[in-house]
Amino acid sequence: MSTKVGMVQVNSSLGVRLKTWCRRHRTPIEAWAILAPILIYFSIFFIFPVAANLAISFTSWRAIYDSPVWVGLANYKALLKPPYPLTLFNTVLFTVGILGLQTSVAFLIAILLNEQVAGRGLYRTLWYIPTLTSAAITSQVFFAFISPYDGVINTILKMLDQKTVLWTMQAGWMRGFIILYSVWRGTGTPVVLFLAALQGIHQEIYEAAMVDGADKWRLLKDITLPLLRPMVIFVLITGTISGFQIFETVMLITAGGQSHIMSSGGPRNMTNVMVLQIYKDAFLSTGLGKAAAGAVVTALLLLWFTSTNMRIMSRGQVED
Repeated sequence: MSTKVGMVQVNSSLGVRLKTWCRRHRTPIEAWAILAPILIYFSIFFIFPVAANLAISFTSWRAIYDSPVWVGLANYKALLKPPYPLTLFNTVLFTVGILGLQTSVAFLIAILLNEQVAGRGLYRTLWYIPTLTSAAITSQVFFAFISPYDGVINTILKMLDQKTVLWTMQAGWMRGFIILYSVWRGTGTPVVLFLAALQGIHQEIYEAAMVDGADKWRLLKDITLPLLRPMVIFVLITGTISGFQIFETVMLITAGGQSHIMSSGGPRNMTNVMVLQIYKDAFLSTGLGKAAAGAVVTALLLLWFTSTNMRIMSRGQVED
């Protein structure tokens, strides 16, 4: 009897202590309860995949054909051999080319659309429509213009009694076409962002500067550009990330109208990019270890480019 009474007293004492502890730590308990779902989601879909990818990059693994075998840095050393240096060069070339042209064109268009012109809403919609359209569809439409046999451009050349061109076999032209298509399709988003930032600048600032004798160039140089610098940083960072992730454009346009992905990235890998090569390594060559190593290198380079952009732009902002 005394034993049961003692156990009841102990249980009661533990219950009181637990209630007291919960009452004292109510705020952190509620915070962890609120954060738990997003932390679980973040761990499952981000932390675990990144950790698993890093581990796989040190192995040789052909998916269902065999088990992972530890190879150390062999996969990273393989990235120093062809076609990876050329693939990395193409990725950086496309990123810089697309980012420079797209940001410049988007800024100029935003400046023009910010003026009181007739049909301004229609122009904004027309520039943003390509962004919403499927890349698979627009890429095929674009390829219809450069098709070496029945393309629109070669048809026009024939009508003018000019020699046709095998566009898909010209590395320089294909690189230019990819940059041109990417700029056309992706300009809508930075245009909208720049427009939002421009409309956030109070007109009183411009009016005060104009009273002091500032012309349009001085307004743009001394007021608009400095106030848009945070948005420029954001556009450059997101543009860099998007440029390194270029995939559908290269895969569909450079395949030469063929459905097999191995023909993508031509001619002679002159338009191949890192994400496309990672896809080929993982799902066509079943080299998951090499693909994982390529993904790690791409992520590190992207992190370096992004942090460099932020430091450069932020340094200029501090100096101002």
